[in-house]
Amino acid sequence: MLHSVRARLTLWYTAILALVLITFSVISYAFLARAIRAATDASLSETAREFASAFSSESSAPSDLRLDFRYSDRELMVLAPSGEPVTASKTRIPAPDRQQIANAVRNGLSGYRTFGEFRVFAMPMSVFGHRYTTVVAQSLEAQDQRLFAAARAVILGIPIALLVAAAGGYLLARKSLEPVTRMSTQARDISAGTLDQRIAVINERDELGFLAITLNELLERLQRAFDSQKRFMAEASHEMRTPVSIIQGEADVVLARPDRDPAEYRTSIEIMRKAALNLTRIVQNLFLLARSDAGTYPVTNSPFYLDEVLADTVRAMRSAAVAKRIALTCDTTSDLKLFADEELIGRLFLNLVDNAVKFTPEGGSVSVRARWDGERYRVQVTDSGPGIAPSDQARVFERFFRGDRTRRRAAGAGLGLSIAKWIAEVHGGELQLERSDATGTTFAVSLPATLPPEVAVEVVERLAERL
Repeated sequence: MLHSVRARLTLWYTAILALVLITFSVISYAFLARAIRAATDASLSETAREFASAFSSESSAPSDLRLDFRYSDRELMVLAPSGEPVTASKTRIPAPDRQQIANAVRNGLSGYRTFGEFRVFAMPMSVFGHRYTTVVAQSLEAQDQRLFAAARAVILGIPIALLVAAAGGYLLARKSLEPVTRMSTQARDISAGTLDQRIAVINERDELGFLAITLNELLERLQRAFDSQKRFMAEASHEMRTPVSIIQGEADVVLARPDRDPAEYRTSIEIMRKAALNLTRIVQNLFLLARSDAGTYPVTNSPFYLDEVLADTVRAMRSAAVAKRIALTCDTTSDLKLFADEELIGRLFLNLVDNAVKFTPEGGSVSVRARWDGERYRVQVTDSGPGIAPSDQARVFERFFRGDRTRRRAAGAGLGLSIAKWIAEVHGGELQLERSDATGTTFAVSLPATLPPEVAVEVVERLAERL
């Protein structure tokens, strides 16, 4: 039963209520006992003063005074300093208690005192030059009965109140948690094929409504991720189908006739080699993106010079640029120290420069420019290509997106820019399409230049070794 939230809520509610009721009852009982005792004491002292006033006005001797006491619930005695009673009302005080009172008077009793079951107030007075002590006593039996009745009412009332509160709390918890049960049922019915369904929101202003909205937002993100994953798989399959088809087609052509010229074999093998390289590149990119999405790609940071990485990238792409008669230049300042994954940073700029060379027509130009603004490094890769259509500029970083027909005819699977953007972001930077029009396109990379304090000494040492 305690596995139910309703039962646990009811149990906690009942336990807290029991604690509150018991605490309140104990405190109330203590205050009630104190109030009853204070009222008794006040009544005793008032009776003693009234009697003392009447006694002092009598002209007869104390021994001749007959007490006609009008209070049936209390008793009065006048005692000499020796403790001997001078006069007294009809008393029900047991002899042992009377003896204790006499001894106390002999020892100078004054004020309030309790003897057995009697509450006593003693007040010294002087009559005809003699000292006496007026003692008013009242049985505590009635007081104890009142307190006992109060305690019995509390002892009987608390369990009944707890039973009623537990039943009400259980019904209240059941009613309050009913929307949660309904949401759970609706969520259970949602599967991969019904991610477009949403949980009904009854009241968006309360906590359960906020929970329903949060779950709906989660379902929305899951649907987008699931749709993106399906689209990714479909596009990846489509991209991988082309090189596989080329390899299979060339193999079928080669095997169609047993006797072929060696040049034909070499041509077919070269075609299959290029298709295999393209397939390998696609698989590697997909593997990198998959590990980046899962957050398991190992990023190994180390100190290096960013200007050296840019120079190596330009040298690696120079042969491809020369083949298209493209002027490839690199303009950077020296000693651009950076703490990052050197291999990934190199791949970032290699993808950008390769993309620029690929879409720049023959006779064009590609430039790489790097600067430091005091806090971040800013690298711009600019080409003189035809530019990206305005309708496609918002999607250039999507996976497998290649835009218009001209860009689709170019080699590649449309993964370079998405990989480059991930590399920039994983290093705390960003990659943006700065401009693209008929005169060319510029991609800008911004990377943090500040080194973590804990590696500052290590950076200096490593860079010193390379000088």
